[in-house]
Amino acid sequence: MALWLDRLVKPSPTNEPPTSRDIFRNDLYVALTVLFALILALGIRNQVYTASRSVTLEPAQLRLKYPERWQPRAREHVLFRATNPGSPSTFDALLEVSARPLRADETLERARFESGLQRASVLEDYRELEAESMLVLDGVPALVSTYAYIADPTRDSGANGLPVVVQAQDIMFVLQNQYYVVTLAADAVEWENELRDFSVIKESLNLRPPAALPDLQSGDVSAGTGATTAAPGANGDDTFSGESQQEGDQQ
Repeated sequence: MALWLDRLVKPSPTNEPPTSRDIFRNDLYVALTVLFALILALGIRNQVYTASRSVTLEPAQLRLKYPERWQPRAREHVLFRATNPGSPSTFDALLEVSARPLRADETLERARFESGLQRASVLEDYRELEAESMLVLDGVPALVSTYAYIADPTRDSGANGLPVVVQAQDIMFVLQNQYYVVTLAADAVEWENELRDFSVIKESLNLRPPAALPDLQSGDVSAGTGATTAAPGANGDDTFSGESQQEGDQQ
């Protein structure tokens, strides 16, 4: 340090100004240092945003990823639930997964219709905004319903907060004769800001439009669902079943 200070306060022994080549070299070193620092910072930031945890859900051994920053919350009649404690809204962004056996002669469309009726009966001012056909996992047909409703997340705690308009999506599909509903929800004002976290969940489901399904006759896609299911506890994943959940924190 003393050497550097000495060079700063004392003139050059030759009293000659640096050449243009020296200036260019020094500027290049500074630019490369700043560029390296920016790349390192962006890499760390991206790693934080994309870090995830895995969970294996019974009874069909559905393997799902969710953001590492999110916290699991137990709830009755739900296979798995996790919320984002960093949400700026009083309504924390959430992931919720439920499943039930598919009834005899019941179709995905029929199950989705009944789910909509149930939502309308329990959610205040429920309104479906959009419904579309999609694919999940290894080409499993799915229906995605986007809807909105009014929630009062501070009522249970006795606080005097304002109600919140919630935007949500239900991703519905049938796997091993089990009707799954994967719900993503957030304050409608914060929905766009939560899309990065939601993408971690959607990518683990391989959610995509039907047109994105590759031609199975081309030999590019192998059969089976081994990439989307796993044995209980495999690879250090948590395993949850409907019976193992106890009622816990709620919004």
